Amino acid sequence: MKQYKLIAHQKNFSEEDLVINPKDFPDLKLKDVVEIYHSEEKFSRLLLQVNSLKEDFQQRDTVSVEQSIASTFQLRTYADVYVNIVDPKVVGLDSLELTFKDQYLERGDMWRLKKDLENSCVYLNKKVEFCGIRCQVFEMWAQGERVACGVVNDDTKIVFRSSTNLVYLFIQMSSEMWDVDINGDLYFEKAINGFFSDLFAKWKENASSHEVTIVLFSRTFYEAQSIDEFPTYMRHCVQSDYRGRFYEDFYSVAVQNERYDDWGVILVYLKKLFNNYQELVLQIHQRRNVNVPKGINSSAAQGNFLEVLNMSLNVFEKHYLDRSFDRTGHLSVVITPGVGVFEVDRELTNLTKQRIIDNGVGSDLVCLGEQPLHAVPLFKFHNKNTLRDRKSVV
Repeated sequence: MKQYKLIAHQKNFSEEDLVINPKDFPDLKLKDVVEIYHSEEKFSRLLLQVNSLKEDFQQRDTVSVEQSIASTFQLRTYADVYVNIVDPKVVGLDSLELTFKDQYLERGDMWRLKKDLENSCVYLNKKVEFCGIRCQVFEMWAQGERVACGVVNDDTKIVFRSSTNLVYLFIQMSSEMWDVDINGDLYFEKAINGFFSDLFAKWKENASSHEVTIVLFSRTFYEAQSIDEFPTYMRHCVQSDYRGRFYEDFYSVAVQNERYDDWGVILVYLKKLFNNYQELVLQIHQRRNVNVPKGINSSAAQGNFLEVLNMSLNVFEKHYLDRSFDRTGHLSVVITPGVGVFEVDRELTNLTKQRIIDNGVGSDLVCLGEQPLHAVPLFKFHNKNTLRDRKSVV
């Protein structure tokens, strides 16, 4: 099998990823796919598509690959390589993941880009531009394995990942946040030093620029038998549940629509909010010479989980109004110290479910508690209009 000398070129020499001398490859045609590799095969074989057969390149028995591509695939310049024509069907991709940033893409744009990529060769970190759309190849899969290059065909599933989402992070400040887990850490420390630290580090690694809102939320139950026990200025804030208990929901916005390159400063700020949160919530209605029923922070299961989901849906369902063209996608994440079991109102559950289906928006739930032996999340339904303690588990 014949070997060729490999050299690397810059973009100012040629815009093509592969430059060859047509005289060395008389059987080669435009759009053919070739594989380039060293005899040792220490790295994945590079697949490139022939997009030009100009005779400007006069060097014989030599192939030139764009410098950044050669570096990615560990191809040594001035070393001998094999160049073979391959069947595109053999190297077809099952799925392709593209990332983009600071752009708004609608479904039509994604469909047109997919059609443009069909029957083309892609490789790791390849930059794709089409009608002003700028994307980069992030991951590729073929035959159940992760690969470094391949050919996009009609059956390839293309996944678009936005690095600039509208993200809502809800932290449930229920009573378990001040409990200690089996390793001796507070559940809040587990959230900040564990989940959030890893999440923000991942964003920094991927150079993500999400527009983030962080909200702390909780529910406070009051030890009262009648609404008359509350001061007049509190009565419009207090509600009663299916058991007749009086409660009030609290929401504290820590960060609103912010973008940071380094989110480490926000972790420090969240720790400060945690130190004062419970005292602030339980004493927010205290006035001099006024008796206020004692408040107790609820457990995660009895908290305002569905209510906070509807808060994010209030924003997401109006996404077409005053749309921002420098971001794509929206995401809601709820972090709870519980195990994923919630006591919820059936009517509110049905309403939330219908709104999620109508808007096509999901929500991620992160549970800090130990994983139970049953499936979660688990909703324990009750009817808010009856005071009987009848529950059905679904």
